[in-house]
Amino acid sequence: MPRATGDAADLVVRNAKIHTGDPSRPQAGAIAVRAGVITAVGDDNDMAGHIGPATEVVDALGRRMIPGLNDSHLHVIRGGLNYVLELRWDGVPTLRQALAMLREQAARTL
Repeated sequence: MPRATGDAADLVVRNAKIHTGDPSRPQAGAIAVRAGVITAVGDDNDMAGHIGPATEVVDALGRRMIPGLNDSHLHVIRGGLNYVLELRWDGVPTLRQALAMLREQAARTL
């Protein structure tokens, strides 16, 4: 059942293998997100009613999606002392770049 444009998701990821964490339905094929909150989990067809003109639709190309935890807290002493010594992964767009960063850090650390 289509929704009003104001109720449309901000993001729909389709053609995915989504781990739901729900034993009664451990995997789904699509997910809808609005204002940072998961609003629907189902199959590609289930998402049609969540797509509006401004919805970003991402084809996962059959890739696996696993829910994550974004823990943004920091222990000030450890963070202040070690921040510049640790390899930072935030903002790294590719595995190739991450591996290059890891090689460089290993060379500096030896």
